[in-house]
Amino acid sequence: MITLMYSNFAPSAEHVRRLQKLAGSGRVAVAASEDSALTCAPSTQIVLGHRWLRQLLPHAPGLRWVQTSAAGYDQLPWAELARRGITLTRNPMNSASIANHAVALAWALLRRLPDALRAQYAGRWGAPFAMLPQPRTALVLGLGAIGMQVSRLLRGLGLHVRGTSNSGSAAQREACDEFVDAGRWRDALLDTDILVLALPLNETTRGCIGPRELAALPAHAVLVNIARDGLVDRTALLDALRSGRIGGAGLDALDPIPAADDPLWITPNLLITPKVSAYHPGMQQEFEAFAELQTQRFLSGAPLEALVDLADTGQACA
Repeated sequence: MITLMYSNFAPSAEHVRRLQKLAGSGRVAVAASEDSALTCAPSTQIVLGHRWLRQLLPHAPGLRWVQTSAAGYDQLPWAELARRGITLTRNPMNSASIANHAVALAWALLRRLPDALRAQYAGRWGAPFAMLPQPRTALVLGLGAIGMQVSRLLRGLGLHVRGTSNSGSAAQREACDEFVDAGRWRDALLDTDILVLALPLNETTRGCIGPRELAALPAHAVLVNIARDGLVDRTALLDALRSGRIGGAGLDALDPIPAADDPLWITPNLLITPKVSAYHPGMQQEFEAFAELQTQRFLSGAPLEALVDLADTGQACA
């Protein structure tokens, strides 16, 4: 049984029909609630999505493969999947959108577009804004599919890009101009103009950008976090922005989301987007097509794409 548990959209009828054609009539179930997911659990061998995965896992003895609809897997019960020998594959289809969003945040801050919008809304044509220097270097923490795509985009814009990860695969090294060993990335902060965080959140990466790291950055540096909020010490970041210690920060996730009257919302040179970096009009269609191809591969015994190595969960911020 294939059980669909998508988080951001309901599967299209055409998608369900195509999966039924692959798996057989009656072999595809759409879980629209936690209760329906648990009803499907005893006969589930494949999960597409992950919405009620934690709840389903204890009741799904025959589960063999999970195709998450997320780019990352740090918020999934990956340790339990590893213990049970269940295959996990991630969603690589949104890497381009997320990387484009990261670059857009960086350049919006560099060119002071939030200031321009405030002046526009006020009907004010003023003197040129105090722009930040043209960036020459970037450091990308985390060279998964998203981090590698960010690196390629920044290199295409003429920046010298350093990147770091624990594994340091050939593809990761090729994606950047300079590969930095995982234990030495802080040394590269001193001359980093744009710092991009593309890491999962775990015990080694939580709070990896704190007072020490922010103090090491040049005063004109821009930080962009398109990953998890917990990677950054929020208090230290807001202090650095309010004091002018760094040039700006772009965040695509806040957890928890601050109250409407929280001073965070009016912090200078802070640009926040509401966790939208992955979103684009073709998001659902692209993932459904990918999930169908993955299902075809799995059922035919062919290798799966975007396989997560659950035996290697170490990251670059130790």
